[in-house]
Amino acid sequence: MASSPRPKEVKVAYRFQRVYPDLQTGHALTVKATRAEPSALHEMGRRKFGLAAEIFSAFKHTYFTGVHAAEWVELFNGLHLPLQLTSKFGGEDNADGHAVEWLMRGELVALAFASVKHQKTKHWSLGIGIEGAVIDKIHRPDTILLLDPSASEPGFQAFNARMRLPVSGAGGRSAKSNLVKPSDAGKRKPVTWLYESMEWNAEDVRLLAAVRIRRTDTS
Repeated sequence: MASSPRPKEVKVAYRFQRVYPDLQTGHALTVKATRAEPSALHEMGRRKFGLAAEIFSAFKHTYFTGVHAAEWVELFNGLHLPLQLTSKFGGEDNADGHAVEWLMRGELVALAFASVKHQKTKHWSLGIGIEGAVIDKIHRPDTILLLDPSASEPGFQAFNARMRLPVSGAGGRSAKSNLVKPSDAGKRKPVTWLYESMEWNAEDVRLLAAVRIRRTDTS
């Protein structure tokens, strides 16, 4: 008696999303902290003493001019906070691959990026999460979730902008192994992301730097 053919295995595909665990969504986005801590940060420009005042004093000269990634890390390290910063720059350090790996771990990553078209748009944003597809149990991240200071405050979600890989074309999701492992730095072409937010027209950008922010005073 001939055996019946085995049913074709179906690959299960779905979208996933991970965000920094201390963020609390609602009418306004909040973070796990005491009332005194958010108040101090909100009024840091008027504070004369305390940590918020020290941070503002260290960075106030960059308020209107902006800051490059290397200087940002140097100024931050000078404050001697219980934070460890790890920085990667552009294609030579594979900033793209490191940023995605860190965000997949649920960590915060400050991102500096520039417009591919005219290089006039150079901007900082905070990566708070990652999104992508799961196909046959393999996670394939394709979107970085951002908390962008130039966009409006998010409601009932943790992000107000995003950077996603285009569906096709150079640097797109169809390209093989775009987001390579961090150890493969310098072995791939630059990744082009599509930056999107409610306030601005979508534009192609490339990462200039990725800076991981990790607390060192937790058990």
